[in-house]
Amino acid sequence: MFLDDFGFPKEVTAETLNTYPYDLHGTKLLTSADTEFYLPPKWHGTIYSTEELLHTYRKRFNPDPTLLTFHAMQPYEPEFICCQRAVVELTVMPAGQSLYSDKSIVVFLVKQPAEERNTLITKELGTLLDFFPHNHHYHSRIMDEGIDVVYVDDKIYKTGPPNSYQHQRLFNLIRNIQPGAVLGLSGGPLPDILSSVCRKQKPKKHN
Repeated sequence: MFLDDFGFPKEVTAETLNTYPYDLHGTKLLTSADTEFYLPPKWHGTIYSTEELLHTYRKRFNPDPTLLTFHAMQPYEPEFICCQRAVVELTVMPAGQSLYSDKSIVVFLVKQPAEERNTLITKELGTLLDFFPHNHHYHSRIMDEGIDVVYVDDKIYKTGPPNSYQHQRLFNLIRNIQPGAVLGLSGGPLPDILSSVCRKQKPKKHN
């Protein structure tokens, strides 16, 4: 998915192309190298992920290097990136292997300092649901701050059977993290049961 001008995730496809000013989307997050992602016509920008995923994707799909910039990130090491109208802190975190293949997948945490907002972006849930390593300083920081919003792939509720394994894993993830809210990447509705395990929002304290 892309990050928009303010650092919010946007799922851009051929069907939704006209709903976004895609020419301004300079940031693309690569969560998996299993399938070739959609790029809007004439899009120039930077694709962020781990070195492993970027290498696998380039080897498999041979994207045009004159149009794209590939930026490798170290897991759990935040980096500041500039969107069109905001600077956000981006962190990539391993999420195990895909349930559909043996390939690695990742999730991203976007911290928006201006909004005092931590957003966890997931596209596919793999073998690992505990994204924050307990023996790493990053874990205590995020657990102390909390996750405000989790974005999930709401398309699984359109294609999978009710109460599928993926549905249960997504419920377990939200219950464990207890974010302030959970939203679908494509804007589709999510089951009320996911919202029921989110924490109640408290007003942020300002000094």
